[in-house]
Amino acid sequence: MNTLTKNRLKLVSIVGLFALPVLFAWLLFTNPQLLENNKTKNYGELVSPAIPTDLQDYTVNMELLDTSHLKGRWLLLHLDFDGHCDESCVESMHLLHQLNVLLNKDSPRLKRAYLNKSAEMNELKLAQEHDRELNVFSWQQEHIDKLKQLVPELADGDMLLIDPLGNIMMKYRLNADPYGIQKDLKLLLKASQIG
Repeated sequence: MNTLTKNRLKLVSIVGLFALPVLFAWLLFTNPQLLENNKTKNYGELVSPAIPTDLQDYTVNMELLDTSHLKGRWLLLHLDFDGHCDESCVESMHLLHQLNVLLNKDSPRLKRAYLNKSAEMNELKLAQEHDRELNVFSWQQEHIDKLKQLVPELADGDMLLIDPLGNIMMKYRLNADPYGIQKDLKLLLKASQIG
């Protein structure tokens, strides 16, 4: 092998050495399923793309209520589809109250709301007596249908996380682990400078 060939071989190997990591990164970027476990840090189900929304679109007589304290805040919506709040629903709201306490100094940045389909508020009065920060709003079947068109696979008792700009961005099931929700919220509140 002559020196010209050796020099060309060295040059090709040096270029290959620098090009290989770039090509590997591009391959993984375009094919994320190749990563082992392919899991994200978030506990909830990410709604992608985020859905711009306004709480007034899903509530009855919202314009008559003072909701200025909800503007520009993270909002966790608890959804009631069947019109009654059973023990699991009350327990879920209690856990969300505890979650708000666990957020410590960031707790004022998160507001919680319950969208109630029932005309009677008796079942919710006990939960609201222990939790003054819980906002309860009424909604009807037409509002539920409108929301189900935007967010697929919603079920009774699900929770939606709305960012300070009014985008539905994450969904949690009724029996979601409050510590998982807390981890998600801590990451979001740490990264977010708004709300």
